[in-house]
Amino acid sequence: MNQVDRFKTLPDNARIQAIGNLFKYNNRKTWDIGVRFKQSTRKALKFSQLPYLSRQVVLNQTVDALPLGFPIEFTLPDRAFWQTATVGDSALVTYKLSEEQSQKCFVFESAGKTIYLPQLELARALFFTNNYLANAALINSALDLEFYVDHHPNNDDREFPLDLVINALPTTLCPKVLFDNEGFRHQIAWLLLNSDIKNSFKSIYQYFSQERVRAPNVERWTFRFDPPQLKGVKVAARGWKSPDESTWFINRIELLDGLFFPDISDIGFSHPDFTENKPGSGKGKGGTYPQLPTQREIDENSDGSEDNESALIFCDATQRIYNRVPRTRKVNAQPRKSPGGKEDEDKPNNLPPAVSTDDPNSRGDTPRAAVDGLDDLTDNADLYLNKFDSFFKMLEILEKEHGVKQSKPIVRKLPEVGRSESHLMVDGSPRCMAIVRIEHQNEGYFLLEVDTSDGKASIATKVISARALAPKGKLRDFIPEIERRLLSNQFCWPKKYFDALVGEGNHKSVSHQKSKSEGRLSEEDVNRWAGRVFRDMN
Repeated sequence: MNQVDRFKTLPDNARIQAIGNLFKYNNRKTWDIGVRFKQSTRKALKFSQLPYLSRQVVLNQTVDALPLGFPIEFTLPDRAFWQTATVGDSALVTYKLSEEQSQKCFVFESAGKTIYLPQLELARALFFTNNYLANAALINSALDLEFYVDHHPNNDDREFPLDLVINALPTTLCPKVLFDNEGFRHQIAWLLLNSDIKNSFKSIYQYFSQERVRAPNVERWTFRFDPPQLKGVKVAARGWKSPDESTWFINRIELLDGLFFPDISDIGFSHPDFTENKPGSGKGKGGTYPQLPTQREIDENSDGSEDNESALIFCDATQRIYNRVPRTRKVNAQPRKSPGGKEDEDKPNNLPPAVSTDDPNSRGDTPRAAVDGLDDLTDNADLYLNKFDSFFKMLEILEKEHGVKQSKPIVRKLPEVGRSESHLMVDGSPRCMAIVRIEHQNEGYFLLEVDTSDGKASIATKVISARALAPKGKLRDFIPEIERRLLSNQFCWPKKYFDALVGEGNHKSVSHQKSKSEGRLSEEDVNRWAGRVFRDMN
């Protein structure tokens, strides 16, 4: 149960039974969507809240609750073989509201099964993992008006040269806090750089502008769009099935595996509100309010205020895996204003309990929030091997001068723990840990090295006796807990945990000189580091 924020006017454990049309009353600026619940008489939520909305999903959970239905995995066929139908055509959805039954689906065959996939659910999984993109889909050319792709950026960074920079323009409504999520950086680049994906996203507004029906007091539209080419993408989902399991209706997509990303190596991201966090400095006042209470209320009826940066709230994430992804980092951050300036004083230090998921407007009076509903599982840690250049040079010295043998290193991106940002480098790229096993005179050791080249933290190399660890199990079984304790322990190795795991004398922390330039140590410093590691092995 990842959702910790509540919808203000919904009861506990409100299960979504049906999803209907989009509509907007003439005296309102924002669009709603028909939603029916098992435990509530409420009939609509904001379209901006779509990241939360799939059939049979439970909102305001007080206990863990999976979407009802059966799990299914299938592979998407070529787009040429997709047809269109309605929810009612599947004969598997028992909720008989006419607006629900008339919602549009894609229909295709996969491994002998007929799959009915609601168009809105596919769009949610592809695009609407946050409220910003849900809102942008209903604005003509929003992405073109809010982002500029610089294909010829300044490439003066030797360690991290950029192929291109994606610039959020000063007029953008995209909250800067979303760019802290590497998965969102991948998603927005995927949208902007893959023409097929971008055209699919644009088709939402094209149909919306052409097909919405206007009545005296309200406008209505039945969602539809043109899907991108997704041939070969694997889907994990939940839904209803016919008795013979030959026909399926999908309630919720949980994973998309095999999304195509253009062959680009390094992408920078610029936002007009990015500020420079200098190593060792505090966060100052204002900002994006990432440190939130464990629960915040979403006001379904309110418009977003223009007076605050977006708070970050979370919903059950849709997972995705690309065939490849680039390295990414934030660039062009402006120096932070000194504390106490007028700009800081104008921003509240604390947000009230209720937030809005709508874009800010002059009528809004509720602090706006950015929804994070994306979990990017693409394994790209190997792209950051160069961050450990000095570490690998130190291992080469051990090998050449002391006969130490080393295994192939493993690089892992450190996980997010709580609301801490220690898993991120100052430029927003992931902070990684390298793991390598070395052997000398029939004794084995594991070396753990964390990338601190941004100067934000300093941590020694951890040396662990492989012999002492062997009776407890394989190191890979303990790494997740080591990472969790490292990041929740003020960025220090958890000594008591290692004492209990391998014994007090069987693990050591070997300090090394702090780098003075781009994370690289001098040759003299690397030699001293190698000497200290070799000494502590004996």
